[in-house]
Amino acid sequence: MPNFHQHAIINALAVAAIEVVKQRHDQARNPAQKFDWSRFIVSVGAGTLAGALPDILEPSLGNPNHRGFCHSLTAAILAWWLTSGRHTQNLPVEIRRCLAAMSAGYTLHLGADLFFTKAKGMGFIHARF
Repeated sequence: MPNFHQHAIINALAVAAIEVVKQRHDQARNPAQKFDWSRFIVSVGAGTLAGALPDILEPSLGNPNHRGFCHSLTAAILAWWLTSGRHTQNLPVEIRRCLAAMSAGYTLHLGADLFFTKAKGMGFIHARF
């Protein structure tokens, strides 16, 4: 995984921001609710780890033009459906939150590849972390 650190940083920061906003929104509806650090840690961890999945499932093997199915919009849509489709409605809310963080992490990986890599003419911003 040549860009593992870059993806980990992007995913951790983005999922952390998403989780803070979600918890602040929950607190606005219920002022007695405190910030849940365990929920925050699980969400950020799940989103960061899921951000590595596209490269684990489809390693580049030294080829920067390795964009196949696991790096496609179809894969992102499939990830969102697997983690938030109707079949997840009976799961506990904690599991659904974790799955949502994983979907966000997977999608953030694809977005980071779109903006930060040079593969297949992609990469609007050529920056490395």
